[in-house]
Amino acid sequence: MKIVSVVNQKGGVAKTTTTANLGASLAARGYRTLLIDLDPQANLTMGLGIEWSELQCGLHNVLLDPDETPLESVLHQISDLPLYLAPGHLNLADCEVMLMPAAGRAYRLRNAIESLLEKQKFDWILIDCPPSLGTLTQNGIVASSHLLIPTEPKFYAFAGMDTLNRMILALTKDLRFKVELLGVLITMVERGTRLHQTISQEIRERFGDKVFETMIYKNVRLSESEAEGKPIILFDRRATGSQNYEALAEEVLARAAK
Repeated sequence: MKIVSVVNQKGGVAKTTTTANLGASLAARGYRTLLIDLDPQANLTMGLGIEWSELQCGLHNVLLDPDETPLESVLHQISDLPLYLAPGHLNLADCEVMLMPAAGRAYRLRNAIESLLEKQKFDWILIDCPPSLGTLTQNGIVASSHLLIPTEPKFYAFAGMDTLNRMILALTKDLRFKVELLGVLITMVERGTRLHQTISQEIRERFGDKVFETMIYKNVRLSESEAEGKPIILFDRRATGSQNYEALAEEVLARAAK
C-alpha cells in the first residue's frame, strides 16, 4: 500500500487534475484507491461532482476532532469504481490556523489514516496538497510514503522545486520520518512549443530518472471532465488527457513494484 502526496507549493501545475485522474486510472485497474482533498479550495471535491458546501462534515472535522469524526465517516465513493474521496472544505483554511498551537499537529492526517487502515483496506492513497508549505501540506507529507511532484515546463519551476526540497529535508530531519520521491511529472505541456521542449529537457537533465517518461499535455477535455464532475477516463476515454493519465498509471505501478 502506497500513500502519495501530490505536492508543489506553486499553484496551477495540475496537482488536483493529476490526483483525480491518476487515482481513477488506478481504480479502473482494480486497485482500491482513496483520494484525500487537503486543499481548502476543495477543487478535487468539486471536480469529482461533490459540492463541499452541502457536506455535513469533511476533512477539517477529521483533523480537528478525529474521535468525533473518524476518517471513514466522511468517505464518498466515486462512480462504480473502487475509488473513494475524503472531501475538502473551505473550513480547512480555519483548520490550519487552529492546528498551529496543537501538539503533534503535523501527525493529524497520518494518525487518521492509520486508524482508517485498521478497518478498511486500500491499495493506494493519493493526497492533493494545497499550493503552500503550511501545516496542511506538512500533514500530507508526514502521512506519505512517497511524493509525486507535478511541474510546468517553465523557467521558474526550478526555484519552486528547490524550496520544496529544502522543506522536505527539514521536515524529515525534525520529525524523523522517511518519504521517497516517486517521481517528477511534467504537466501542461504545449505540443510544438520550443520553449516547453527546451525546459522539459532541462528538467530531465537535472532530475534524471526521477522524471516520469509520461508527460501531461494541455487538453481541453480534461477541463471539460472536471466541469462535468468526472475523471477523464469516465468522460472521454479516447481523449489525449485520458491516454496520458493511463500511461502515467502504468509507469507509477511499474515504479512502485521496484
